[in-house]
Amino acid sequence: MGTVFAVTGFLDVGFIAVQAARGTFSHFNNFDADPVNAIGQQIFMSGVPGLFLANLVIVVILSWQRLVDRPTTRAIHFGLALAVAGMAMGYLMGYTGKQLVRDADGKVIELVAGHTVLDPASRDLSPRDAAPGMPITHWSTIGGDLRVPHFVGLHGIQVLLLAVVVLAWLAPRYPWLRAERTRAAVIGVLGLGYTGLLAIVFFQAMRAQSLVHPDSTTLAAFAGLTAGVAALLGSVYWKGRAAVRHESEL
Repeated sequence: MGTVFAVTGFLDVGFIAVQAARGTFSHFNNFDADPVNAIGQQIFMSGVPGLFLANLVIVVILSWQRLVDRPTTRAIHFGLALAVAGMAMGYLMGYTGKQLVRDADGKVIELVAGHTVLDPASRDLSPRDAAPGMPITHWSTIGGDLRVPHFVGLHGIQVLLLAVVVLAWLAPRYPWLRAERTRAAVIGVLGLGYTGLLAIVFFQAMRAQSLVHPDSTTLAAFAGLTAGVAALLGSVYWKGRAAVRHESEL
């Protein structure tokens, strides 16, 4: 499955690089008169499901296995599941509607879908994905952007593994973190919190709401998630402290 993932990923990213060098669009490009694009779209149609299914099978295989220490195992389990969710959300970009855009040569290209979600009443063939967006990421500021939950889901595993490294570094300095079980519990809380974050940005995008223009519902959800994570981390902290005191008394 790792080999399938690597091969399909190489083909997909390779086509993206070729299209970028040619000054045109890779994703959703419906320009049939371009033979290179026509071949590339076939690569996408087979490669993207290959990436998704290979990752899904890997998640299923590893879901009941203890791979290394408990914190790292929990981070990998959560991270791979989040990656599957992030990939699945990318498929929803295919239902945002057509748009007309211009490539680097000024040629009008029809995209059969896109990443920007607008209110259905305001949708037309205007190049909504080409509208000005956030710095660096270019995520949309005029509507919801499905690249946000797609990105958050895909990169959860890196965030959680980094948390494992940080906790291992802190453990010699803070006695309550020295127990492997306690560090695994912290990773579990962070994994749940990250899952909640993914859910919030996903529903925000689906409601045609930009990441930088949250409404009261979104802000309330963020506040509730932050409070819940803080409470759970507090519980883990006090249990860890209690375990240390118990060991010292023995």
